Order: sequence, then structure tokens, then C-alpha cells
Amino acid sequence: MPCILNLPTTIWFSNLKILTINNVTFSDECLTQQFFSGLPVLEKLQLEDCSWGILKVVRISAPNLRFLSIQEFERRISKYGEGCQVMIFGVCLKEFHYSGLLVSEYCLYESIKLEKAVISTKVYYTSQQIAHRMYNLLTGLSNVEFLRLSSDVVKVLIRGAELLPHLPMFNNLKNLSFDGSPVDLDGEALLKILQRSPCLENLEFLLGISLSSNSEEIGRILYPVPSCFSSHLKWIKVNFYDGEEKMLSAIKILLKKAVVLKEIVISALKYRGGNVEKQPEACKQLKELPRVSQNCKIVLKWCYYSAGKECKEMNFS
Repeated sequence: MPCILNLPTTIWFSNLKILTINNVTFSDECLTQQFFSGLPVLEKLQLEDCSWGILKVVRISAPNLRFLSIQEFERRISKYGEGCQVMIFGVCLKEFHYSGLLVSEYCLYESIKLEKAVISTKVYYTSQQIAHRMYNLLTGLSNVEFLRLSSDVVKVLIRGAELLPHLPMFNNLKNLSFDGSPVDLDGEALLKILQRSPCLENLEFLLGISLSSNSEEIGRILYPVPSCFSSHLKWIKVNFYDGEEKMLSAIKILLKKAVVLKEIVISALKYRGGNVEKQPEACKQLKELPRVSQNCKIVLKWCYYSAGKECKEMNFS
């Protein structure tokens, strides 16, 4: 149940390793700071549906923190003004999750070398200020190795288009995935993220891919070609293939740009009504797509759902 957290003046949890705080409003800046400073062996911290209230600055600096998750739900949109600046320090931090509308600003410091980060937001609440906060958050994630973004993160970045040239370099990023909704391959923000990821090896579109217009214009999409497409990108995965022209064109563009690609996996659900006669046509379409990489294998996975919700796959390459 929601509550305002009234903290004691002295806090020291010498053995606490896992802490979850849910549905709490923090009320005192000084005591909140003391609280997050009194967790010397904390390894996992989850803040779920919390509010920073009238607080302006908060510092989270548990020296052994390895996992941090912050979830801010819509009903917790701040009623207190411009929100809080949350500074996150943690030389041991390996995994960071954020889901919310960025009503406060989150900054990661000390060149934290994350292994994994997952960022999710919603575009309908986006403003110029929210776009700047997203840029600041991504800047703190510049050393991450695995990054998953919701498709709306890309849309939020466009609201701060003047900052796109200043997006950080993700020199350690090897795995990049998108979920939430289909991603437009011809989006300016997506192109900039790919251009700033020179060592990217694995690219996933978990809910599909598309184009924002009907025109394929291959020469203008993914140009200038991100350097990872010529040197490192070896695996691409595209889910929810529907056989529509925009998705097929997007896949065609990827195959024409990815020079060292080894495998692209395309997953499709069974057609409505069980129209399995369309399968050979789809297989032929994909098999005949031109590939700039001579070693590239195309794998198509068909998923059939039985009454028991089991998924069966049929592959070709």
C-alpha cells in the first residue's frame, strides 16, 4: 500500500544484500541520502513504483551493488515539479534496468562498466526535457555490453534530434535488441545508435521491423553505413515476420548492407486461419533475397500453436 517513508536519523544495515522498496514516497533529502549510504554490502536493489516526492537530489552509492532496477509507473508521475536528479555510483554495478516515463533524471557515474542494461519508456508523455533525460541516461550506459531498448526509446530520442550528433560511443556494445513494437529501419535515431556501436555483433528486433514509408530507397537507408556492418555484425534476428512488403524490404536492406553477416533468423507465426499454403511462397521470397555476405545463412522459423500452446518450428537455410 502507498506510504510516505519516515526514516530514522541513523541507518546501518551491515549484512543486507537484497532490498526491494515498493510504493514508497521519500520525504526527506538528507535522511534518504543517509539511508542509501548505510548499505555497505548491498548487491541487489529494486525500486518499484516509488516517488522521490519533493527531493531534488539523491545519491545511490552502495559499493557492492551489482543489480539495480527502477520501475516508475504512470500513476506515480510527479506532482511536485521538475522531478529529482538521481546520481548512481557503483564500480561493481553489472546490470541496470529502468522502466518509466523519466519524470526524474537518472545519471550513472564513474564510468560504470555494465554487462547488461534494459531501458523501457512510453512515447506519449515525451517532451524536450524527457528527451534530454534519455540522452543523459544513455550517456551513462556507454560502456554496456548488452543493451535492450523499447522501440519508444528511439522515438523519444527523435524529440531531441539536435542531440543526436552527441550520442555517446558504445565501444563495448556487442548485443543490441529492440522490443515494444516494430522498429522503423529508416529512423534517424536508430541509424545513429548503430553508427555509434562499432563492435556490435548481434542485432535483434524482437517485435519486428518495418519502414516508415513505402519507398525502399535502399541507397538512402542505413547511410552512411554503420562501421559494424562491415566488420563485426554477424547475427541478426527478426521476429513476427508477416510477409508484408515493408518488412520484406527492411530485411532486404539489412542483407545488402551487412558485409560479414553469418546468419539472419526470421521468425513467423502461423497465418490466421491456418493458411499454410503461403509458406512455400514466403520461403521462396526469403531464399531469393540477395546477400552481400557470401557466407550468410537465412533461417526461417514457423511457429504453430496447438491446443496445448506448444510451438513447433520448421527451419530452412
